[in-house]
Amino acid sequence: MIFTERIETLHFLHENLPSDLRLKDNQVEILYGGMSDVEQQNVVENFGKEESPVKLLIASDVASEGINLHYLSHHLIHFDIPWSLMVFQQRNGRIDRYGQDKTPYILYLVNQSENPKIKGDMRILELLIKKDDEAVKNIGDPSALMGVYDIDAEEKITAEAIEQGKNEVEFEETLDKTATASFDPLKILMGETQVPSGITSDEKTKEMPSLFTDDFHYLKNAVSYLKKTETIQADFVENEQQIILTSTDDLKHRLRYTLPKEVWPKDDTFVLSADKDTIQSEIKRSRKDENAWPQIHYLWHHNPIVEWINDKVVSGFGRHEAPVLSLQGVLPSEETIFLLSGLIPNLKGHPLVHHWFGVSFANKGFKKIESFEKLIQRTGLRDTSFPNREDAIDMESIRTLLPEAVEQAKYYMTKKRNVFEEKINEKLNSHLDALERLKGRHHEQLDLFYTGKKQLSKKEQEKREINKKFDEFITWVEETMTTEDNPFIQVIAVMKGVA
Repeated sequence: MIFTERIETLHFLHENLPSDLRLKDNQVEILYGGMSDVEQQNVVENFGKEESPVKLLIASDVASEGINLHYLSHHLIHFDIPWSLMVFQQRNGRIDRYGQDKTPYILYLVNQSENPKIKGDMRILELLIKKDDEAVKNIGDPSALMGVYDIDAEEKITAEAIEQGKNEVEFEETLDKTATASFDPLKILMGETQVPSGITSDEKTKEMPSLFTDDFHYLKNAVSYLKKTETIQADFVENEQQIILTSTDDLKHRLRYTLPKEVWPKDDTFVLSADKDTIQSEIKRSRKDENAWPQIHYLWHHNPIVEWINDKVVSGFGRHEAPVLSLQGVLPSEETIFLLSGLIPNLKGHPLVHHWFGVSFANKGFKKIESFEKLIQRTGLRDTSFPNREDAIDMESIRTLLPEAVEQAKYYMTKKRNVFEEKINEKLNSHLDALERLKGRHHEQLDLFYTGKKQLSKKEQEKREINKKFDEFITWVEETMTTEDNPFIQVIAVMKGVA
């Protein structure tokens, strides 16, 4: 992989490198912004296929973001040195990323010159190489060294250092001074700052409570239920955590605009697997195939086939309907439990606070609210199959309790929202303050860059653009993390004790 900034250089390398490296024409590809999206995608796919003859990719910085080149490549050359540490990071990230099974080998082409002015300029760029390398080794963010987090602004800082004739020592002092305000893991390792204890940290991953041990067994039960009323051809391979499902006309219609034609199996039979190792092997195998699409798909709750089955199961109940379960021997005959879902969205309508919980009644009086996890443990719903004895249940008494159940649910969700607001507001305010400080740094850098220059109109234009970007982002943050005390309550099921 060779990165170059100028298109003229790219074409020069494309004309000369094949003969110099004794490569055939079909072994070298180029990638730049003047190509169509389809052409760019074809180049990326060819470079990532094991059976493809392509051995060398020469690209402009259009390839520095959003594409994966690490499947069959771990060598990268910067033919020219960018003036932005963010560009370093983006370029290197094409091969140095999660899933790379070899040590990335990255080289920087640095030209030597006897001209003192050019030699001084090159030392500034060599310092950028050094700083990028240090940041990567220390698991840091090289962008923090300049503190502006914008490619154009970083290039201006480098250009300013070159224009002012700064040497590498002076430029390094400037970078180090800026970086002192940023998190530095090296200081923690050296004992220069307090190590975060993690006491105030929140969980980043969490296992959600469920009535099923995993997605595979949920799907197996769901399909078994649907087979009672409609024709679904599906086989389950328990030891391999796989489902082999033949598409129905309804599924074809559902996925008509969801899946690209290349993904659709020729025999209309989908294979889904919940085994992650199987999926990883299939992805690796598909990169050798001309089709370049896996034949086995990951079985998880966001798979469109799983979502289709979810909707069919839910449609078994009409609008404003929910199942009533009689739990003989588990609940006292006078107990009624409403299993409810409470949801509070943000100002954009996206779910932000969401809980399942039980509202319990003894006879006609409210008893308590308990979490979904405790309710599952108490009733044994996950581990026990309860026969449907078609008990005669007084539905009118349950309907009488519903308004009180909803009111208790709203009160419960209000408390949950208050807890959420207490946690999030401190973080939100801290984040907004950090954004304001960052905007101030952008303004300071802008003032510094235009010091002594007469382009005041351009300076004001850039200042307005900075303000617009930050104002839009601050508004997005506020709308994303702000809620209103108006929860949406849904009845999932009712559990009734019977004598």
